[in-house]
Amino acid sequence: MKVLIIEDEPLIRKGLLKLLTQIKLEHFILTQLMECANAEEADYLLAEQRFDLIFTDIEMNEMNGLNLINKWKGKMNDTQWVIVSGYDRFDYAQQAIQFGVQEYLLKPVTKKKLSETVQRCLQNLEEKNDDFIGPSQVEHFIHSLETVIWDIDKKALDVLYDEWLQQVEDKRIRIKYYNDLLTHILEVLYRRISNKGSRLFQSFHWQIDVDTKEEANQTLYKKCLQLIHMIEQQRKGNELDPIEAAKQFIHKNLDQDVSLEEVAKKLGLNPSYFSHLFKKETGETFIAYRIRQRMELAKQLLLKKDVRVTDIPSLIGLNDHPHFTKTFKKYTGQTPSDYRMKMGVN
Repeated sequence: MKVLIIEDEPLIRKGLLKLLTQIKLEHFILTQLMECANAEEADYLLAEQRFDLIFTDIEMNEMNGLNLINKWKGKMNDTQWVIVSGYDRFDYAQQAIQFGVQEYLLKPVTKKKLSETVQRCLQNLEEKNDDFIGPSQVEHFIHSLETVIWDIDKKALDVLYDEWLQQVEDKRIRIKYYNDLLTHILEVLYRRISNKGSRLFQSFHWQIDVDTKEEANQTLYKKCLQLIHMIEQQRKGNELDPIEAAKQFIHKNLDQDVSLEEVAKKLGLNPSYFSHLFKKETGETFIAYRIRQRMELAKQLLLKKDVRVTDIPSLIGLNDHPHFTKTFKKYTGQTPSDYRMKMGVN
């Protein structure tokens, strides 16, 4: 959804921008968020671009918000206008209604009031615009997809997919909006299925970014099949836990300076999510786990007579000998040499 804010007070304008990015409406997908400091600036912008939702102040410079609405409302029938004002004046509201504006927000604008206003605007768009896919339609589709994918019902998926194609066939949808919409559908779908208890460990990228509606639909269908395949594999016990896979990779590469980001990329996971999941499953951070494994390997190597203490750092991925000594002593309470002597290795 493309949104424009027209407000001459910088603090209020920035506040609205921030609140809009924080709104958690399931089908409110911000694809573009722009701002103008006055109606004149907005007037020039509207000559070049169209927006789904416009928030405008009333009291501005030479051209006020009502003048701007009066000029552009008839040329932008699909746009939802919201007046934002610090004045609870009936004459303003009356004029706004005459211009076809249905929403009037009084300052200060709270997150709750803004969220409710956006929700009503979404419903208005759904009712009046045949080129807009409304929240109720999207929610029904997600719920149906969730059911057939969880049940591993490919025939039902085909039926549901054909129904979706028929629903969007005649809509003149902008490809950017459609890509964002299908990406949102897949992300919500993935999270809901995961929350059912099916931990989808494989890499799954829900982003869709193609050039045509046909390509977008085909990509959606392929990704739904991929989700089904992932659930099938997990239920057969063939799916490898990502944390176990991470541990295996760390063990095989203890002599390398492997970062959390590298391991996350190999698993196809977001680094932040992987870091959170790793600590949740192991009880320690990625760094702490890697250090512990390196120190355990160092203890094993110190028991081998033919391995010099000075060679061990490079064998466990720590090329700095003083750093190795300090870390080992912190981990065991002894220096590497003292540990070797204690263990009777001369």
